[in-house]
Amino acid sequence: MAAMSRPATITTEQILNAARVVFLEKGIQATTAEVARRAGIAEGSIFKHFRTKHELFLRAMEPALQDADFLRELPQRVGSGDIREQLLEFSAGMLEFFRRMMPLLMMSWSNRDCGLPPHLAAPDPPPIRTLRRITAYLAAEMQLGRLRPVDPEVLARMLLGSVQNYAFFELLLKAHDRTPMPADVYLRGLVDVLWDGAAPSVAAVPPARRTAKARPVSRRQRVDK
Repeated sequence: MAAMSRPATITTEQILNAARVVFLEKGIQATTAEVARRAGIAEGSIFKHFRTKHELFLRAMEPALQDADFLRELPQRVGSGDIREQLLEFSAGMLEFFRRMMPLLMMSWSNRDCGLPPHLAAPDPPPIRTLRRITAYLAAEMQLGRLRPVDPEVLARMLLGSVQNYAFFELLLKAHDRTPMPADVYLRGLVDVLWDGAAPSVAAVPPARRTAKARPVSRRQRVDK
């Protein structure tokens, strides 16, 4: 008797692992048939564990909607390197996260009965944690005199909201066969604009940190760099 190519039994976690890979690869268009093929089971087996594709999606994507790499790297960025380059690299990492997650976030809001999706209805949902951690990072840089002491949450919301908005419009424009602004141009422009409002004044920088780099430069000088 030939060996069976499919497992006799499969756990819920194995189905979730397969679904996570498929949804991250194909986003909204992924089907339960594709998940079943990835898991090596019959499609009907999925519905013995999950009532709907939407429920499968929500359960599978819970880990992906948690803290991303760009957030885990924040503590190491505090006080390190050129602050403008740090903001640029951090924003680029944030954009990669939103590019991957935007279709999935849109799906998580669709076809629900009412109220918030489960991952947003939790007591401390990922978006609130994200805002809190970015705010803490910016506040730490302000304490070091590397940013002007403005309200760090306002600055965090500007960064977070702007990058998320770019990811949304990039997705939308491509769906309409239109070319979005290049990401590197947008991110550099975003950091330049924010820097005009958040750069520390010379008087606010501790004496030990008053180097040639701390002196204000003209907009033309910044653009030409």
